[in-house]
Amino acid sequence: MILATLGAAAFLLAASVAVFALANRGPRNALLLALAQNRRWIAPRIIVVGDSLAACCPFAELSRRPLGVLTLARGGATLKEIAGQIQQARPIAARYVIIDGGLNDILFHDAPPEQIDNDFRALLRCLDEGATAIFTLMPYVADPSRSERIEAANRRMSALCAEHGVAVLDLNPELSTGGVRRPEMTDDGLHFSPRANAVWIAAVRRMTA
Repeated sequence: MILATLGAAAFLLAASVAVFALANRGPRNALLLALAQNRRWIAPRIIVVGDSLAACCPFAELSRRPLGVLTLARGGATLKEIAGQIQQARPIAARYVIIDGGLNDILFHDAPPEQIDNDFRALLRCLDEGATAIFTLMPYVADPSRSERIEAANRRMSALCAEHGVAVLDLNPELSTGGVRRPEMTDDGLHFSPRANAVWIAAVRRMTA
């Protein structure tokens, strides 16, 4: 009887957290982070960190559990800020960490290559060795004048990922042609369309199966 009551209480707690999670991303992240550190049965299997591309992608589809995926990504985040997201998630010890980033640094902060290199190195050092990290290379945007810088940064990031044992996911062959994002893969020239999000989710699902 006692065990049944405790089981029911645990179920109700999980259900309550799930409802809160679906309704309030900001406050629910703080709540889930706190709960997951002491209750491993709540802990998400996948953590998503990054910028607005990741924040707007429905990665929850990767898990059948309501709390199976925790997205800490935020719009406008730079590589330094994404490193902070990784630090925030470290106590959870998720199985996978999905990462994107770098476009804000290049497009809106005009960060020089040396800064991109240093900030990405620092980001990789924040990763928990127990988790499998997957870094999504920067996608091309609709403006072809940005392609060269994106390519150069992606080459360097790929090399650094190889040094740190981080898996690399390149969506550009499916999203772009000739260094330019295809029209059906973006809503505004920068962010992903639902079709592009579906490509990303499918690729991550294959890598985390």
